[in-house]
Amino acid sequence: MNRRNLTLGWIALILVAILGLARLRFDVEVLNLLPAELPAVEGLKLYQRYFANSGELILTVESPDASLSESAAKNLTLALRKETNLVARALWQSPAQEHPEQMAELLATVWLNRPPEEFGALVTKLAPGKIDEQLEASKAALTTTLSPEDIARLGYDPLGLSRVPGASLQGSMASSMDPFHSPDGRFRLIFIRPATPLKSYPKTVEWFESIKRSVIELRRAQQLPESVVTAFTGEPAFVSEISSGMEHDVRNSVSSTVAIIAGLFWLAHRRWKPLGWLVIMLGIMIVVTLSLGGLLFGTLNIVSLGFAAILLGLGVDYGIVLYQESLDKPHQSVSEVRREMAPGIWWSALTTAGAFVLLNFAGLPGLAQLGTLVGLGVMIAAAIMLYGFLPIAAGKRPKPQSPIQGSSPSGIKKGSGRRTRIA
Repeated sequence: MNRRNLTLGWIALILVAILGLARLRFDVEVLNLLPAELPAVEGLKLYQRYFANSGELILTVESPDASLSESAAKNLTLALRKETNLVARALWQSPAQEHPEQMAELLATVWLNRPPEEFGALVTKLAPGKIDEQLEASKAALTTTLSPEDIARLGYDPLGLSRVPGASLQGSMASSMDPFHSPDGRFRLIFIRPATPLKSYPKTVEWFESIKRSVIELRRAQQLPESVVTAFTGEPAFVSEISSGMEHDVRNSVSSTVAIIAGLFWLAHRRWKPLGWLVIMLGIMIVVTLSLGGLLFGTLNIVSLGFAAILLGLGVDYGIVLYQESLDKPHQSVSEVRREMAPGIWWSALTTAGAFVLLNFAGLPGLAQLGTLVGLGVMIAAAIMLYGFLPIAAGKRPKPQSPIQGSSPSGIKKGSGRRTRIA
């Protein structure tokens, strides 16, 4: 391959890398690791998307005393509400308790969604001349009823607007179970909604760390007693912890693999420049493979990033074999070494890639992406080592020692009439 074709090849790799990395996104959703065709997985995804408050962070507050937990939850909520750049909404108690005036809108919405005959009955009951009858009936009920629920309701709702036929609103309002705290009041929940949608795991991690810093600063300001224990749960906390942990694991595995590769290469050859170029080519191999993954999938599951350590261990073999071959045959040109070694390397890469591509039949999306990335990466590694690393490594190899000109096999130097034996 001539220099012009090599230049065009490198330009093509750079363009692919730019396009792929611009499109690349990482997914940390655990359900996306499971087969999408399973009804249970699909049902859980629909529930999280349309019913669960998947974007809300849950801050738990616990202390030995119920009143202390209540005051701590209130103080935390008020402090977080001031962080308007972070928090869009923070709830520590039911909105009906904190803002009872909002119940009018909720009741109006419930009534408007009732069947026409039920809504018509309400209009008839509230018609001119009928309201007085309804108020007298509620007054009479208050004087005779022994039900605490009726006494509490009729005192604030004498027209019976909260008694929606067939709706569960009345029972939920009268229920003594508050979803924001435990029955004894010592354990409380605060629901926090982010100010902006968390579309990627780096943004989720950044937002979650900011919320934790706000809680720590509140404790340092002695507005949160030491006996109050706080913790976090919900999807933002889960995404932040799992993505940070997996990113840490991937970084450690990749750095450890590179360190082992560099150490072994140094022990074998004791040469810095080929070692440096080998590490650079391995980095280019990872970047190009990630770029192709971005072009093919768009979004990569965080689990599939484990391909990097696997690919480093496989790709370095080709580079070391080519470098050792160039050392063993110093009088051969780069083209001659490549021509001799290319068939074996290409067949080795093809069979290894085929074995990993078979993971697409495993049924798990994370493993399928992992197999595809390793398969592509192995073929890319073979090309980069053959056409990128070999020319550089061959140029950095020690020059062969040529025999002394004019010397005879017996080691007798021929001169002008004199014979001198070389020691």
